[in-house]
Amino acid sequence: MIYRLWQLWRALTARLSPADIAFVQAQLTPAEHVLFVRMPRYDQRHALDVAQLMARHGTDDSALLAMALLHDCGKTADDGAPLGLWWYGVAVVLQRRPAWYTVATRWFEPLQRHAKHEHRSVRLAERYGARPAVCQWLQRLADGHTTPEIERFAWADNQC
Repeated sequence: MIYRLWQLWRALTARLSPADIAFVQAQLTPAEHVLFVRMPRYDQRHALDVAQLMARHGTDDSALLAMALLHDCGKTADDGAPLGLWWYGVAVVLQRRPAWYTVATRWFEPLQRHAKHEHRSVRLAERYGARPAVCQWLQRLADGHTTPEIERFAWADNQC
């Protein structure tokens, strides 16, 4: 519970410093950057925290760091509408009851996006012209492949 409240606070107060923006720009191509800026600030902050944690722990592959920065871009609707914080809360609660979550995803488009965001992220990255290596990392993540790099990403994602 405390962790979820901390996450909510971080989302509500999300900011990017000039150093954060420079880090993002160093990792992403202009096409990839478009996907990053489409995300709401709270998703940007989360993705940046994941990528920076990975970098601090030895990841220097820019495609892998770009994957970390874009891993949630599929949560943003095609028209640019963000997945609101309310829907994140609903998803967290419903995921404790997988059958309920599955039923709810049939009825509510934001929950459909949440449930399918990893595959949506791959499609968006391809559509926007992300580097092939970034698309490949996103595809591996979406397909549930286990590699040391994906495990490092998963660890960082769970920390942030």
